[in-house]
Amino acid sequence: MSNPYTGLVASALRKSELILHSLDTADDESPPLLRSALLEGALLQLWRAYRAFLAEQGYQLQLGFRPGGEPDTAVRLQELVSARDKYSAEVAELLDLEENPESWFAAMAHCWRGLWRPTAGGGQESSPIASGVQSLIPLRQVDSSTPASLSVESLRFWQRQLGELVARQRAQSVEW
Repeated sequence: MSNPYTGLVASALRKSELILHSLDTADDESPPLLRSALLEGALLQLWRAYRAFLAEQGYQLQLGFRPGGEPDTAVRLQELVSARDKYSAEVAELLDLEENPESWFAAMAHCWRGLWRPTAGGGQESSPIASGVQSLIPLRQVDSSTPASLSVESLRFWQRQLGELVARQRAQSVEW
């Protein structure tokens, strides 16, 4: 049984690697907006790889979700696993990773969420509900810098950690 998500994981990891390589080769005179776009693009690909890996695990466990109905968090994946009276050490590891505020995943998720939160003036977060304005489109100042913790070094670290996680869990599932 061929897992349709395996290629998506590999593709997203490779794309993040290529984006990070392009950041290395970009000259110091590159516009800040270009650098910011590349950093955010690499983060997007890492996030896609993680989400595809959740779906890969769910498919491997034969949870029977439809395309487009893939789990978006390890918590949701665990709920699907438990609903079918199954257990997976790999899913438990993913759940622990998401719930640990000191994990590399927590830092990556924080940066990801930071890209989707509207910011006001001096980088302070503002709640659309608190300000009386509600929008379906995330607001973002395009000339503002990326979150402080989003750097080439952190992205490389997250990519390496995610790649190792994927390889280790795939190797464990092959053993069984």
